[in-house]
Amino acid sequence: MAETNRRLDGTFFAWDSTMLKSAEKCPRYFQYKMIEGWQPHRKSVHLLFGGHYAKALERYHRWRAEGLDLDSALESVVLLALTETWEIVGSKDGVPIGKPWDSMDNSKTRETLIRSIIWYIDEFAEDSLKTVILPDGKAAAELSFTLAVDDDILFCGHLDRLCDNGDIYIADNKTTSSVITQRFFDQFSPDTQFSLYTFAGQAIYNIPIAGVVIDAAQILVGGTKFDRGFSFRTKEQLDEWYDGAMDLINIINKYISADEPLPMNASSCGNYGGCEFRAVCSKSPSQRKPFLKADFTQGVAWNPLERR
Repeated sequence: MAETNRRLDGTFFAWDSTMLKSAEKCPRYFQYKMIEGWQPHRKSVHLLFGGHYAKALERYHRWRAEGLDLDSALESVVLLALTETWEIVGSKDGVPIGKPWDSMDNSKTRETLIRSIIWYIDEFAEDSLKTVILPDGKAAAELSFTLAVDDDILFCGHLDRLCDNGDIYIADNKTTSSVITQRFFDQFSPDTQFSLYTFAGQAIYNIPIAGVVIDAAQILVGGTKFDRGFSFRTKEQLDEWYDGAMDLINIINKYISADEPLPMNASSCGNYGGCEFRAVCSKSPSQRKPFLKADFTQGVAWNPLERR
């Protein structure tokens, strides 16, 4: 039986960074995405590519920390990525028929995914940031967490890994099509995802975490370029973030418990090239549902307890 992240009155008690960032962006966006489960007919290539890339490197770091030699880890992780990007499209005489993932994008393709994984491992093969080994002897990689905080709220999430070069950091991989400059790394401070990760990491593992190390990969048709940046968090910053996150959760849950529609934050409509629901919200309230059904697919509500 699937776990639920909602109370009997419909309010949410389990929250992850996706939910928090959706609520920060716009309560109406939160309603469409997190509560009603509306998704574009075709998932973003950037999310798919980034997910395959991050999963492969998480697994690589775990295998290396567990003692697998570099060549064997590289071979295994490339095989994993190739398998994950092979799509089953049917069957004949009981035998599955598949084809390579077609991203329908010039730069973020199956080929550039495999290339970027190999080049990343080559770039950081002699990395000074070593994966932390936890007291139970396990490598601190591919870490899903659930943390109980105030008001019977749970924080949920998934850490790529913890690493150590004298200070402890949470490591995270990001992909982009843009040139990587200091401005790219500046966008992660402040940032709810990394504040949540740092806050939860410190609480769960009882170690001082300085912040997040971001390994960024610029994905180009003809190559992949890498750079590394850091996003630090002090205790005061984390305390401030926590108070703001709990206030935000309380605001969203009050709307839900009162059975009121969540309001639109019109100042967010044009951010990052425009909200995916902008065309829907531009219509009269009575006309929005048909436009949602035409442009989106309604799935299940977001549940971080099922994504741990």
